[in-house]
This record gives sequence, C-alpha cells and structure tokens, in this order.
Amino acid sequence: MPHFVVTYVHPDPDGWVRHLDAHLHWILEQIEAGTLRASGPTQGGDVRSALLVFAGPNEETVRAIVDTDPYMQHGQVSGLTITEWDPIFGILANESSRAAHTDEELLEQIRNLTA
Repeated sequence: MPHFVVTYVHPDPDGWVRHLDAHLHWILEQIEAGTLRASGPTQGGDVRSALLVFAGPNEETVRAIVDTDPYMQHGQVSGLTITEWDPIFGILANESSRAAHTDEELLEQIRNLTA
C-alpha cells in the first residue's frame, strides 16, 4: 500500500494546547486503525510543526483521514502538504513497492537508474 508523508504547521500556540488532547486521541485511533505509521513534531523551528506518515490507497483517502484530525477541524493547521513516499529502505521497507527485492537487488536497480 502506498505511503504518504504529511507535514503541517500549528500557527496558534494557544489553539494547539486547547485541542492537543483530542488530537492525541485521534493519533492513537489512526495508529490502531493501521492508517498512521509514524507521527511526531519536527524540531528546531520557530513555529510548531509536525510530520506524519500514513498508509493509504491514494492521496484523496489520506486527505480525508487528515481532515478528521481535530486540529484540522478547529483551524489549527496551516502549510499542509501531502506527498506520496516509497520507503524502500529501513524499518518500513517491507511495506514498500519493492518489498520483494533484496537490498542488493535494490542497490543494483538504483545504480541502473543513474547509468
């Protein structure tokens, strides 16, 4: 199943705190449903922001899921991006489009792309 990286910014610190509990419950629901694979805040910026990794059949489905986040419903998100991502290496590699290939096969395929 395709993966999507979602990023967004929380421009309102007071609103972020006010809706945090509902957002955290939503996060746990998405993890339990198997749609959210990873989530967490980004570090080092002046404005609070987050990165979430979803598994879903297409961008429209992921967008519909993101729209149920209490932060979205209460106007606490700006700068939303949704980008399809193929995790061919690392902890999610067994969920990638190339999961049936060994690491050596993947390296060879990538080398052939640059040749």
